Amino acid sequence: YVPKFFTAKEFRTVRVLADYVIPRDDRSGSATDAKAPEYMDFVLSDALTSENNRIAMRGGLAWLDNECRKRFDGKTFIQATDAQRREVLDDIAWPRKAKPEHSYGVTFFNRFRDMTAAGFFSSKMGWDDLKYIGNVFNPNWNGCGDAANAKLGVSHDLMATFVRPEKD
Repeated sequence: YVPKFFTAKEFRTVRVLADYVIPRDDRSGSATDAKAPEYMDFVLSDALTSENNRIAMRGGLAWLDNECRKRFDGKTFIQATDAQRREVLDDIAWPRKAKPEHSYGVTFFNRFRDMTAAGFFSSKMGWDDLKYIGNVFNPNWNGCGDAANAKLGVSHDLMATFVRPEKD
């Protein structure tokens, strides 16, 4: 795959970072297995995507590399060890716990995590992971129960009052 939005260096970082967001497990593959990075590249290269979103993504990836360089003797995110990467990600993955000086990283990571999840869960792998079967008719469904209807302020009797227009 040749990215249309990301540079080759950015795309390597996106692929590694996406797999921290959704790693491979015993139920399904990782974000890169589901081609979430390609999805992100497609969205960001689309003509309808705002320039602000593109700048925020590029800026966030640059922030991530710069933060790693400051902490780890000039190493970028890709060059850092797994433990070093996790240290930075732990500082930005939990918005309520994050220090104010990491606010830009938090904003970036929130957006990145959302895009990764969107790419993963809109793929066949993501559907399978959720055990999503689609809009399948259930012949045994008898409508909402009384408790749900009461909460909504409706009843089965309401439908009996509906008058269908006569056909011409």
